[in-house]
Amino acid sequence: MSLLPRSRRTERPGAVFRRAVALTTGAVLVWTGGAVALAPAAHAGTVTPTVHCTLPAGQGQATGPQQMSVDLSPAVVDPGGKVHAKVTLGPSPATSGLSLSDVPTTPSIDFAMSGGATGTVTVTGPQINLNIPSGKPIEIPPYEGDFIIPANASGPISFTPVRNLTRTKVLGSTYETPCDVVGGGGSIGTVDAEGTAGLPATLTAPTTAVRPSTAVTLSGSLWTAGATPVQSLCAADGGGCDPGKFVSGTLAISGSGELTGNAVLAAAGTVPDGSYLVKVGDGTKEATAPLTVKAYVPGGPRTIALSRSGAPLGSVIEVTGSNYFQDRWINTVGLDASGTTLDETAVYVKSTAEGTFSVDFAVSDPAITSIQVDEGNDPDTVLTTPFTVTDASATLSAGAAKVKPGGTITLSGGDWPTGTTPSAALCAADGSACNSARISGSTLRINADGTLAGTVTVAGSTPRAVYALQVTAGGAQALTPLTVAPTFVVLTPSAGPKGTAVTVLGQGFAKVATVSIVGLRADGSQTSDPAKTKVVGLDGAFSQTFTVNAADTVAIRVREVLVNPRTETAAFTVQDGTAPAGPAFALSPPEGPVGTVVQVTGRGFAPVATVSVTGRTADGKQTSDPYVTRVIGLDGTFALNFTVRDPATRAIRACEVLVNGKIVQQSFTVG
Repeated sequence: MSLLPRSRRTERPGAVFRRAVALTTGAVLVWTGGAVALAPAAHAGTVTPTVHCTLPAGQGQATGPQQMSVDLSPAVVDPGGKVHAKVTLGPSPATSGLSLSDVPTTPSIDFAMSGGATGTVTVTGPQINLNIPSGKPIEIPPYEGDFIIPANASGPISFTPVRNLTRTKVLGSTYETPCDVVGGGGSIGTVDAEGTAGLPATLTAPTTAVRPSTAVTLSGSLWTAGATPVQSLCAADGGGCDPGKFVSGTLAISGSGELTGNAVLAAAGTVPDGSYLVKVGDGTKEATAPLTVKAYVPGGPRTIALSRSGAPLGSVIEVTGSNYFQDRWINTVGLDASGTTLDETAVYVKSTAEGTFSVDFAVSDPAITSIQVDEGNDPDTVLTTPFTVTDASATLSAGAAKVKPGGTITLSGGDWPTGTTPSAALCAADGSACNSARISGSTLRINADGTLAGTVTVAGSTPRAVYALQVTAGGAQALTPLTVAPTFVVLTPSAGPKGTAVTVLGQGFAKVATVSIVGLRADGSQTSDPAKTKVVGLDGAFSQTFTVNAADTVAIRVREVLVNPRTETAAFTVQDGTAPAGPAFALSPPEGPVGTVVQVTGRGFAPVATVSVTGRTADGKQTSDPYVTRVIGLDGTFALNFTVRDPATRAIRACEVLVNGKIVQQSFTVG
């Protein structure tokens, strides 16, 4: 499609500006409170007056009903004091002719005072960014703000909405849309203006039962502004008040005398089940509220689980349990084959307010054959599960086993001691002369199941050679061969029957050079398989598929053409059997509703190539869901998450980008 204009015309000065204004004004029609009406807060007043909106930039006017809900606090405020307002507005009678995204918007509302004070006050909300749909009410979320009543106010003050005003910023300009109340309406609430020093403070606590060791949310008003509140727990008759039954808290009193925050109850042994009064004092005022405390009661039999059923000596495993009474000491200990307690292995932890526990257990004795758990030394609560101390025969693999100086390689392994931190070093090929300074970086970690994962980075000054990479963790140690070279070739797979499609990965070649890929016989001559060529990328790497059909193939050689020429060779073994399967991938789950996150895993792809995963409709077209890309690992595998948002999705497809163009697809059912 051509991007050139079909014709050219001369525009009068200012035409472009007027179109920009038209775009702007079309977007700012509806800023006067077009929100989805939410349920009003407790004690909020609601009115639905008729409002008349004057639209900006000469776009006309609009008149209609608009619901307004407002909650004012505190109920009593000192003359000249601050009042807090929560505002929720219904849809505005004005609408927008255009759809825009992320438009900075500031809403406000004016109230006329009557009774104990006169005049007008304004509540202004914070600036927010809104998406504006065309022809539909704008959804401005509820907002909050403060205003000050007059210093000479006295007695009940009634507040009546008289105008909304919304300011929007579009194309560098600010536009105002006022909506005046022209009919209906009325007061949305009353605040008493009087000195609050002599009025009793209020305190609100949860009306449902709370558990020991949990945070209890408290609130109130008419407290001494800026004072420090102190909480305590009293008997139901108000006696025996004890601050020690709360272990911590975040209670605070604002400048307007509002109490907010929480207080954390002590454990179940300190606070038995029952009915209490929670009391708060600020040094001048005091208030109480009823509070019911009830500890967690197990809903079923106790259970325990181990993160690993076996691990090498020196590992740390996780022991978890559920359905225990809360705030009880849970004892965990190892047993030998005769059932004798190995006291030195014992660890202790308290159960949570949900009746669960989790504790790290060190595999410190080779005689451990099982792990025992009890609640508070009660023999009726004993649970035992088998455990095996395995040999510390940790395994280690370096994937392609080749890396450039300064390059990073992924490591994996199993049977490593959990709870330990692995370290890496580069040794001579026979495992001697290990030097950790030749490893410049590491992300190695040991997972809860004893698997080793992560990467190591070889120092950039490392000479070209064949080394042994050593990893040590706890009492375990393992070695794996590693070749460090500025240029190398990796074959995936490195063995297979005739017909095997081998992915040839090269690193460290000349940028944008062409390489020739051939099979070699044992005498160094070229096999009958056709040569393949590939242009090297700007990073000096390439990936190309070479099919081995010649039974006398012993290696695959890569040589730069018309440049150095640099040559690298990697061994390949021809085996009997059938050629391995081509690329494939799997979806988990293979079905689900819109919004499902699908794990996509693939194998048999070109190492270090990029794969693009997309959704597909029934006719094979790409869906509206964003595509996801991933760089394929050296083993030809990848894994990523793809979110299905388009209801038309019938399949998910993976395709290599700019390499061989392998494409695989699996069906996905939206339902």
